[in-house]
Amino acid sequence: MSPDERRRALIEATRPLLLEHGLSITTRQIAECADVAEGTIFRAFGTKQSLIEAVVDDCLAPGPVIEAIDSVPAELSLEDAVTWMIQVLQARIQQVRALMSAIAGERPHGGPPPKPHRDFHLAVDAAMTRVLTRYDDQLTVGTPTACWAISAMAFAAVMPMAGHPDAAEPRQIARLILGGIAAPSPTTEDATC
Repeated sequence: MSPDERRRALIEATRPLLLEHGLSITTRQIAECADVAEGTIFRAFGTKQSLIEAVVDDCLAPGPVIEAIDSVPAELSLEDAVTWMIQVLQARIQQVRALMSAIAGERPHGGPPPKPHRDFHLAVDAAMTRVLTRYDDQLTVGTPTACWAISAMAFAAVMPMAGHPDAAEPRQIARLILGGIAAPSPTTEDATC
């Protein structure tokens, strides 16, 4: 296994342990889960804290989200494409929330706070823009506003205070974003009939 593959395997083995045990995990547990010797952790990361920080950084990295958004099939309708993006964003938000909840208030040994999220949002917005430009003729707002609406609604819908039974359903959110809350106004032709 290459050093990068070993680091990846350790990150993948550590994430579920953090979700289950928080920062009380031991390097022995990590080594057993990753099926490596405990010393491998220290050779790969130096410290348990560095490994935990790598897990957090990996969870916050935009790469998987960008790949998933970039894989939106070109033949989808606008509603299907927005639903796809909402599903991707919600899955990521839930992963981050779960990890942060598991380690909340327990920053390892005074380690640095997570990196700013601005770069994540810029990269994800760029991916959403690549998808939404296919539908420019169907949008009533610019892509920056459309990206903001999709991100904001995806985030709001998975927050515990949302509490609405349909709030987390991606298709419902896509329809709300695309159609708003107002019923279509009658056309002049409808009014005269």
